Amino acid sequence: TMIRHDGTYYRLSKDERNNTSSTPNSKFIFEEKSDSILNPSWTAVAEGIGRGAMNAAEGPLVFKSNTEEKWYAFLDEFGGRGYIPFETTDLDSGTWTPSTGYDLPAKPRHGTVLPVTQAEYDRLLRAYQPDQLVKSVEDVSVKTRVGVAPALPATVVAEYADGVKRPVSVDWADVPAASYAQPGTFTVTGSLPNGAAAAVRAEVTVSQEGSDVPADLLLRYDFDETSGSIARDSSGHGHHGTYVRTPDFGSGVHGGSFRMSGGSSSSTTSPYVKIPNGVLKNADSATVSTYAKWKGGDGFQWLFGLGPDSDKYLFATPSNGGSKLYSAITKASWSGESKLTAGSQLTPGQWRHVTVTLDGSTGTMVLYVEGFEAARATGVGIKPADLYDANKDYSGYIGRSLYGADPYFGGEVDDFRVYDRALSPAEVQELSGNTTGIAKVTHPALKVDALVDDADSRVTLPLKAGTDITALAPEFSLAHGASISPASGSVQDFTKPVTYEVTGSDGAKRTWTVTALIMKTPVLPGLNADPDIVRFGDTFYIYPTTDGFEGWSGTRFKAYSSTDLVHWKDHGVILDLGPDVSWADSRAWAPAMTEKDGKYYFYFCADANIGVAVSDSPTGPFKDALGKPLLKAGDFRGQMIDPAVFTDDDGKKYLYWGNGRAYVVPLGDDMTSIDTSKVTDITPSGYNEGTFVIKRKGTYYFMWSENDTRDENYRVAYATGPSPTGPWTKQGVILEKDLSLGIKGPGHHSVVHVPNTDDWYIAYHRFAIPGGDGTHRETTIDKLEFDSGGLIEKVVPTLGGIDPVTVVHAGPDATGTEGEAITLAGTVSGAGTPKWTAKDGTPCTVKDPSAARTTLTCTDDGTFEVTLTGGRGTDTATVKVSNAAPSVTSAKGPGSPVPVGKTAVVTASFDDPGSADSHTCKVDWKDGSRPTTGTVTDSGCRATHVYEDAGIHRPVVTVTDDDDGTDSTTLTELIVYDPAAGPAAGVGTITSPAGAYPAEPGLTGKAAFTLGAQYRKGATVPAGKVTFVFGSARLTFRSTGSDWLVVNGSQAVYQGTGTVGGKSGYAFRVTATDGPDTFRIKIWKKPTGDVLYDNKTGATTKGSVTVGNHRR
Repeated sequence: TMIRHDGTYYRLSKDERNNTSSTPNSKFIFEEKSDSILNPSWTAVAEGIGRGAMNAAEGPLVFKSNTEEKWYAFLDEFGGRGYIPFETTDLDSGTWTPSTGYDLPAKPRHGTVLPVTQAEYDRLLRAYQPDQLVKSVEDVSVKTRVGVAPALPATVVAEYADGVKRPVSVDWADVPAASYAQPGTFTVTGSLPNGAAAAVRAEVTVSQEGSDVPADLLLRYDFDETSGSIARDSSGHGHHGTYVRTPDFGSGVHGGSFRMSGGSSSSTTSPYVKIPNGVLKNADSATVSTYAKWKGGDGFQWLFGLGPDSDKYLFATPSNGGSKLYSAITKASWSGESKLTAGSQLTPGQWRHVTVTLDGSTGTMVLYVEGFEAARATGVGIKPADLYDANKDYSGYIGRSLYGADPYFGGEVDDFRVYDRALSPAEVQELSGNTTGIAKVTHPALKVDALVDDADSRVTLPLKAGTDITALAPEFSLAHGASISPASGSVQDFTKPVTYEVTGSDGAKRTWTVTALIMKTPVLPGLNADPDIVRFGDTFYIYPTTDGFEGWSGTRFKAYSSTDLVHWKDHGVILDLGPDVSWADSRAWAPAMTEKDGKYYFYFCADANIGVAVSDSPTGPFKDALGKPLLKAGDFRGQMIDPAVFTDDDGKKYLYWGNGRAYVVPLGDDMTSIDTSKVTDITPSGYNEGTFVIKRKGTYYFMWSENDTRDENYRVAYATGPSPTGPWTKQGVILEKDLSLGIKGPGHHSVVHVPNTDDWYIAYHRFAIPGGDGTHRETTIDKLEFDSGGLIEKVVPTLGGIDPVTVVHAGPDATGTEGEAITLAGTVSGAGTPKWTAKDGTPCTVKDPSAARTTLTCTDDGTFEVTLTGGRGTDTATVKVSNAAPSVTSAKGPGSPVPVGKTAVVTASFDDPGSADSHTCKVDWKDGSRPTTGTVTDSGCRATHVYEDAGIHRPVVTVTDDDDGTDSTTLTELIVYDPAAGPAAGVGTITSPAGAYPAEPGLTGKAAFTLGAQYRKGATVPAGKVTFVFGSARLTFRSTGSDWLVVNGSQAVYQGTGTVGGKSGYAFRVTATDGPDTFRIKIWKKPTGDVLYDNKTGATTKGSVTVGNHRR
């Protein structure tokens, strides 16, 4: 091939020589030059052209660029790629370099390139490719504000030679700042690609108001066309889309709509829109919004997809594989998606507004339906600009997936928009047409975002602990132009729900109910799932899955404890798969705990196997008991995960587990083995995982979780049965989501009973609030209650949680006696205040009823029950009280001697610890008569008696209670005298024995006495005289007064006072008998009672003694 330049001809030819060491450039191209074509001798310029860049070369063609001083040579790599372009700027140099950025048909060979003029090129296009020749361009009108550079469209609408209008890119001339420095109008010109001659003009209007289209609205397709192939962009940015295949149009929410027939991936007729490239270029944040009416059908019909390919994209589908509205963004294909999953799919056949926002500064991505948040993802590390690819001619599609196997979207779309920022909730709501909605509520005391339930016109304000709800001033975000009453930011009392009225910009009104609550959940800090709650002693424990890892790939288990189910202590890691388990190192899930004989057994999942670890403490550390799984993957159908342990009343323990299938087997006595031949499949309908079993009042309750834990419809159902292994009767669902409170995916639960109550509590996980999902879950606790028939009532999931519970034990039964302080050894743990009570009429008193450990005193014997209460907990102790006998504390007779025939009165006082006892008393008068019953009064006992004979009596008083308990006492003396019984007289001596004189106990000798005493007529006190002289002791006693004289038969007893050695202050008693005559005298000091003299046995006298009215 040859080309002429500046009068010189240049020729490129193939070197046809065989390739040898002496011809290394054979089979490549060589260049020559000459000033004449006919000259047989040409000058060599270069050889081996193409060598090193291709395998071989032939069929060269050469031509000059139409636009610059450059030449191109196409060299045919025969047997290979065909033409490879080379270029040079100096034909004389012989230096040709491979071109870059070229676009040729596949394997072109042996052709010719001819230069043509623009007019010639246009004629060719008009004849052969009219769809490539621009005939005319629509003028463009742009508005801008003074001082702001106009936003000129990236494309314009051109009419091509085939009569079809298509968008075409435009290169605008630079606009000097002076052009828009003041109000006015000016024109900007532009040029089209490939030198197209059609004129491009934009008329720019500069004003103080500026554009009526937001600058951050990058693209807006109204779909108001009724024909053609252009989806016009009304944003002003010129991102006109292209209808691919034959479009269809319908009636949309606002004007027209784009209707797509849909179909499988192999469809060649389903239309879609190609969005031009560059829409997301330089966008750090974005909002994609559209109305959609889906026909239904297969999953993963992409409503839209922005991005270059199936590795990088942002998309939304009305239904994923789980029948949920779904959106995601990724830079690493499907496995790296940041996901947004709504609670349900779009409703087929109905218009729904769908919006996805991505805030690149916070990494927050939100999915809205009908203007309200349906899902949220945080930690998104992708920005919209990451989805831009300069080598593509599209930014994405409407109605077509970037995965070749996915079906086309079937349905309609309207008002498709893309913004270069994340719109606020209020702005999204305004886009959706909800003029009376509340988009967001803010307050500094909110623990999480306010929960807006648009369907029921309710708002819940979840507040931090300690917030004063009597004076809150929440602020409301509303659609543009709306107002609210009471005013946003005004102080209101939220002890009861407050009613607000929203008036939209269109005049529509709507009543909202706003409720405030103290949010005490979750009960554990951070992300935790699959909680196993148990009680050991008076302490509750939770063992959860540590959550927050993609693919549930956590490795550590932790323990938490509480005495009231509200305040929990973190005990740290109790088992770490890495160092503690040799057979697994990931996916630490769903543990279960039990105790036997002081050992604690921890059943856990690891890499989809079940292991068991053991410890001496419920808070570990735990050691792998077997060094291998107890149940390994594949042992039975389904997954070997989610263990649970139930202990029956007889102490027998059962292990439950399963995912997909549910199993139970008795645990071996060693707690680390099972007999696989005893495994029972108990799978109920709807079962997925998370078995838990309890027993109440003889009924067994088998509970489990349904649906996938990543699904907001994850929930808990249950069945009842007569034994730990069934058979089971399914009863229904007891726990499920409450979207009005933002509660999604509640499940994988466990249940605990508060002892000495009928109170039961359910611990479960839910999606973390806000923004949680199937791997970002939190643990909470709510009340589990039963109806009168024993069926479980529907659990009410709450944000407020539960009140602290109390564990009450009355302690051991006690025994004691009446009046004794009997110990009550109760305990109260948790939140309640102790209070002891007894049944009405119980004769017992608690010393300190508000102390768990105190004493009880009872006034009567018997068996009594006392109840200790704390919070909602109660427990009863039995106290057996035995009788305590009464105790006579004092008894006395008459204050002076009583004459024969007169009434003698005896009184006694007594105590009885059994103050409720009844009593009788009797007096034995000790005169040979029968005992008499006295009268019992509040002050004691009183009895009377008439003695018939004189004497010194010692009556015995006996008190008896109604339980035959008795006590007796003897009076010291009761003196009865007979004035008519006669005198007592005597004179003589006695021999004083040793011991009679205590001052000198060994002293003996003779002593002289005289005695004379009698009652004169009418006297009550006798007259008389006594003398006693003991010479050896130099003791001289003389009586000076008389107290009484008792004469009975031959004996007389005479008592009075006297002097010793002339000193007063002494008393005496003489006992004398007549026949034989004896004389005894006792002398003592009156103040002290100290005995001065007493010949106790009564000595025989030498002399005479006469007693009574007879004489010997």
